[in-house]
Amino acid sequence: MFRVIVKRELLHNLYSLRFLISLALVIVVFAAGAVSFARVTAASLEKHRQTQGQFLETMRGFAEKNATELAVRKQTFSLKPRANAFISDAKEKYLPNAIVFSAWNVFSFENKSGTANPFLQRYDELSWAFIAALIVSFIALLFTFDAVSGEKESKTLALSLANPVSRATLLSGKLAAAVLSVMAIVGTGVLVGLIIVLVLGPGGLSPALAGEVLGFLAATALLASTFAAFGLLASVIAPNSNVSLLLALGFWLAFAVIIPNSSTFVAKRLFPIESSETVQKNVVAALDDLSKNAPPGSWSMNSGNPFLPQHELRANLQRKRLDAEKGIHDAYYQAMFRQFERTRLVTALSPVSTFEYLAEAVAGGGYLRFRKAWGDMHIYQGQLLNFFKALDAADKDSPHWYNPNENISTTRKPVAFEKVPQFEERPPAFAGRAGSALRYLVINIFMAGAVFFLTFIMFIRYDAR
Repeated sequence: MFRVIVKRELLHNLYSLRFLISLALVIVVFAAGAVSFARVTAASLEKHRQTQGQFLETMRGFAEKNATELAVRKQTFSLKPRANAFISDAKEKYLPNAIVFSAWNVFSFENKSGTANPFLQRYDELSWAFIAALIVSFIALLFTFDAVSGEKESKTLALSLANPVSRATLLSGKLAAAVLSVMAIVGTGVLVGLIIVLVLGPGGLSPALAGEVLGFLAATALLASTFAAFGLLASVIAPNSNVSLLLALGFWLAFAVIIPNSSTFVAKRLFPIESSETVQKNVVAALDDLSKNAPPGSWSMNSGNPFLPQHELRANLQRKRLDAEKGIHDAYYQAMFRQFERTRLVTALSPVSTFEYLAEAVAGGGYLRFRKAWGDMHIYQGQLLNFFKALDAADKDSPHWYNPNENISTTRKPVAFEKVPQFEERPPAFAGRAGSALRYLVINIFMAGAVFFLTFIMFIRYDAR
């Protein structure tokens, strides 16, 4: 009987005007997003290629001058635009996309958003995830808001329940048919968008990309299930289809618009952190304190003889200043990360938010990608520092007094650029993506199940007459 109900509801949806309009809209939007992605990505990749070339040439120049110049000079590594960003852009246009480092420290990340915590910014590109989050969620409600109240008005609900079919079977059949209808629309849009990307984009179809597309479709099916359940809930609560439509729109506004866009408000109210101005004041105070208490001669400067004891005092002071500044900044960055992660858990009350986090994990982008690059850069910085110290140890003309800011008291011999360790960004591995997605997957499944269970409880008592 379940299959009969699903077939009946599915055919009803497929032959409806709402299905045809939704299908046309999704195809157009997916196609427009794919064309825009292909055009923008080509320019972004070319710009990154030029930026990366300048980065390598700068590093080569430092190495050819001397090893200490290579170690102490701040450099900026830029993250490469993702070739699969059409699945989920993960807000990367507004997230930090460059990391400033030297052999002595990973100093900071750069962004152009101008906010206290750039991770909380919400700007959207026309990616698959954005289309699904707003349009597909609405379409799922569109197929279910009158599934019960509409049948009651047309007097067909009582007739259906007069047959040997349980209310649980009828309700679950309506949910399954709605999800299948939505996924038929999404699948068509994905196919059109994928073809355009493969034809116009920089890359081809690979096993990894195929897996990411399937992962996106699975996450979208879960999103459609949750909003279809909300639509059924509205249909059961309301006395007629007009009221159920208003309730469904209320659910959509709350869970697709208001909660996902409340990140900044939630972060400031529930998880406040120090401002960047306060952090900078703390840094200045710490550095001033170290300078005042430094041994006499620590700021003396005489580069004619690197073995002068003043250079050792100066190097010791500079390392202490670097460690103090690094400690304060690292604590601030960790506070930003915690603020962002805790805010995500709060906004995960919205199935749209959890879907976006799942899509981000599937595509291996966004915050997940940045945190991996941030961690990998710290590992690379340690490798570069060890490389430099080995060069310095082998130079008998060096006093080996490590100064993180100047090239006075360590080796001044050049180094072959080909021997210098290079940083290479590696995308998050499958295990990392799965670990990031698991929490939100559980939340989304629980939410969909809870909403459907509540709908079923109310439907048991529903008067079908």
